[in-house]
Formats: sequence, structure tokens, C-alpha cells
Amino acid sequence: MIIADSWILTTLMENTADSIYIKDRQCRLWRVSRKMALDLGFSNPEEIYGKTDIELFGEEFGQITLQDDLQVMETGQPMMGVIESRKSSTGATNWTSATKLPLRNDQGEIIGLLGITREINELKGSEMEFHWLATHDPLTSLANRYLLLDRIEQAILRARRDDGLFALLFIDLNGFKQVNDLAGHDQGDRYLKLIARLLPEQVRTTDTVARFGGDEFVVLLNGINQVKDATLIAEKLAQVIHDQVDPLTHCVTAAIGISIFPRNGQDADSLLKAADQAMYLAKKSAIHFTLA
Repeated sequence: MIIADSWILTTLMENTADSIYIKDRQCRLWRVSRKMALDLGFSNPEEIYGKTDIELFGEEFGQITLQDDLQVMETGQPMMGVIESRKSSTGATNWTSATKLPLRNDQGEIIGLLGITREINELKGSEMEFHWLATHDPLTSLANRYLLLDRIEQAILRARRDDGLFALLFIDLNGFKQVNDLAGHDQGDRYLKLIARLLPEQVRTTDTVARFGGDEFVVLLNGINQVKDATLIAEKLAQVIHDQVDPLTHCVTAAIGISIFPRNGQDADSLLKAADQAMYLAKKSAIHFTLA
């Protein structure tokens, strides 16, 4: 194998910041870079020679890379920038970008493959951070309007499939403007953060609590059995806000509007509008909640 003996490959194997390896047609490692050996806990790269990914990384991850390797060697087509992830021994997820190229002998026969793997943990971390920022409210860390709409669309699909119900609770805070005007926005922000902590504690992990904007919150109650389930939750949320947000003066209370799929709408927009209108009716009537 001419390429394996070249000084260029040797230089790369010894000095590159990426993990480089060569595998034979049986997907056994024939040569690996020093970087790859050290990352896997081997001081001498030769200790890895002859091993497969299944032996090194376990059955689940090893089977995935095995299928990719065989595809490259059977088709002769390279795979470029394949994103892979696996759990390390510490439980952390290691993200990599892998490129796999077929290796040929002087007769043009495919005798193995050359792989180059680059760690992209920082890039993936930034990507996840950007995704989180795009889907969550920065003050409260709750889902934002964008993520809420996506969750409602998913709930609609499930409810139609299962002939089920779900509810939206549109929550507006009474007295919150006076808090901002008299105590300042810092105190108002503290109240919003407190509410953002209290509301998820009162619902299931399968439900979604979102900050819709300002002092408005929306709770998506997935898979309820009957309308009464939603009214009981609304009553509990109103009581928690009354009792715990400002327990001395009770200056912050809740007005909650409830809409039910499918009776109050067939899409996210109509369901939100119905819940919003019901909330205004509750606020006008000075009661805790109203059904659309």
C-alpha cells in the first residue's frame, strides 16, 4: 500500500489535529493517527491496529460506522462531512464530522478506506445555543411564541390521529403594570421569573408553558380527557399565582381564558384567539377563568 508508506501520510498521522485512520476491507483499523490513539486512551497507536469500531465504541455506534464504511468501499463513492455523535465514558456527547474516502491499489481495486474525523463540539454547542435562543424567552427561559406554535401544531396532529382533546390556557396578569410603574421593572422581572418557575411545577412534563409576550403566558395541556381537566388546572394556576407571586398584598393575580381543540378551532391561530378572547372576558368579569 503505497499511500501508507508515504512520508506525507506519516507526517499527517503524527501531527494533525484531526483523527486520521485507515481501514481494510473488513473494517479493521490498519493505521491510526497519534491524535486518534490518544483520544481513545492509547499511548501507542499500534495498540489499536486490527480493532473494529464495534470493539472500540460499542455495538450501537460501531454498527452505524460499519454500514457507512461498507457503503464507501462497495460503491467507491466518498462520504463527506458526515455528522456523528457518541456518548463518552463520562456521559458527555462527542460530536464529530467524518470524511471517508475509498483507497485503491495500483490496479484500481478498492482495498480499504481513509477516514478523517474532526471534533465539532464547540460548533455543535454554538448551534444548539442558537437554536435555544431562537425558541426560548431569554428572561424566563420558557418556550417562546415560535416554539409554542410548533408544539400546538404537533398537538393538533396527535389529537386528529387519536381523536383526542387538548387545551390552551391564555394567562394575563392583573396588577402587573402597577408593579412595573410603582416598584420598577427589576421587581416586575423578578415576578415574571417566579411565575415562570411556578407554572411548570403545576403541569405535566408533556405540557408546554410559554411566555407569549409581556405579562402574558400560554399553557398547552396535551391529551386531556375532558374539558373539566382544563378548568381544574386553570383554577389551580390562578390560585398559585394569587398565593405565591406576592403573598403579602396579592397585588398580582391571573385572568385565564381556555380554548379546547377541536371545538374552539382547527388551527393554532384560531385556538389562540379564542383563548385570548376568553381571557379578556374573565378579566372584565373579575373572575379567575372563562371557557371560550
